[in-house]
Amino acid sequence: MKKKILAMLMASAMALTMTACGGSASQSGSDSTADTGSDAAGGNHKISVILKTLNSEYWQAVSAGINQAADDLGVTVDLQGPPSETSYDEQLNMIETTLGSSDAEALVLAPLQPDVATTAVANATIPVLSVDTTFTSDKLVGYVGVSNEDAAKSGGEYVAEKLGGTGNVVILAGVQGDTTSEDRVKGWTEGIEAGGCTVLDMQYTDAVADKAVTTLEGLMQQYPDQIDAVVCHSDDVAMGAAQALQSMGKQDDVVVCGFGGISGATPVKEGSITATVDIGAYQMGYDCVARALDAIEGKTIDSFYPSDPTIIDSSNVDDFLAKLAEWKG
Repeated sequence: MKKKILAMLMASAMALTMTACGGSASQSGSDSTADTGSDAAGGNHKISVILKTLNSEYWQAVSAGINQAADDLGVTVDLQGPPSETSYDEQLNMIETTLGSSDAEALVLAPLQPDVATTAVANATIPVLSVDTTFTSDKLVGYVGVSNEDAAKSGGEYVAEKLGGTGNVVILAGVQGDTTSEDRVKGWTEGIEAGGCTVLDMQYTDAVADKAVTTLEGLMQQYPDQIDAVVCHSDDVAMGAAQALQSMGKQDDVVVCGFGGISGATPVKEGSITATVDIGAYQMGYDCVARALDAIEGKTIDSFYPSDPTIIDSSNVDDFLAKLAEWKG
């Protein structure tokens, strides 16, 4: 499956956010939009996609998959995203405008606030799909994203193998009580223990690199010479862990694994972290358009379309970075 995904990634070499194959883009105020598509297999169908933002490497990778699918399938995609992942009002306005006055035949949404999204789509008369992050709604026909538990489990298994099936691992989690964080903790634990290693401790970092630094420094003092690996909620947290290890001269003694893939690839190349779990951002983008077109055409839609996690380490990071460069145009 990994080869299949890499092969699909090789098909994409396009500009993001502001340009797209076969279409045009415009930006004004807090809205960043892109229209793309042509008359082909998808006819004149129009799909609205509202992401959490367009202003990050991760969401640019998702956008690349969206744009490629629009071009391949011959549909028009209205791609939008607010300025940041805390621009809650802006995203809500995009949802309301799309459902109230747009001619879109389907909506794909990566909600910043799942509870708000539930209310916002309550009266939707077109198919609604979620991507990357899901929410509860009787209007929701399918979710295209990652199983955080499965992806983290694959990372835990990788780390256990890297340690030779024995050793102590600490987990730097995200925000306490957050579903995504808890699912990743569960997956990390399953993979680590299945590989014969021990979870020595788990601490929350609020998904912030600075807190990851101080948290790991405290753990290294609490468990001197006992920590063999650190697995992290995100690549940002992994970079905080790497910084802490560097300051203590332990960077060559401890395996560090991030999560997300996009922002972790360069640190893997540079050797500051050992690996990251890529969660298939490009694949999510491509698949959400394809599944939205299926819904428009009345085809059966599954409730969940998981992307396939891939471990990015020194063996494949060059190929992955080449794909990132193509996505950025």
